Amino acid sequence: MERTRSRRDDARSARHLDADGGIGLIEIIISMFLISLLAIAFIPVIVSALRASELNSTSATATRLVSQAIDDARSRGAADCAAAQLLNAELEEVDAQGVTIRVTTSVPPVGTCVDGSAMTVTVVAVDDADDSRLADARTQIFLAGTP
Repeated sequence: MERTRSRRDDARSARHLDADGGIGLIEIIISMFLISLLAIAFIPVIVSALRASELNSTSATATRLVSQAIDDARSRGAADCAAAQLLNAELEEVDAQGVTIRVTTSVPPVGTCVDGSAMTVTVVAVDDADDSRLADARTQIFLAGTP
């Protein structure tokens, strides 16, 4: 009688192993397909984030260059209209993304300048490739004139 019980138990164990045979090849392929669909869905998000990061970096560099040019114009100052013309300058710098940024500092011509008044100094940073304006700023400098 014990012998039949052990054979019966062996048959149950064999059926139990056959029913739970583990993960098959089809399940693995389906799960890989679903994971690849999720990865493909996130690619546009990653690409747009990288583009925004590059644009923000270029804008930050342009803003820094404009700020430096404004600070330089303020620190150099000008005693009169003729000296103010020395503030006209142009600078080119390449940022980390390889974008060439052209920074132009300009003052009004001597003919429109009046000693004893304030003169507006304008600084503009543009992308040299497509002439798009990246940053700009204006400041006023007092011209005392000749005593």
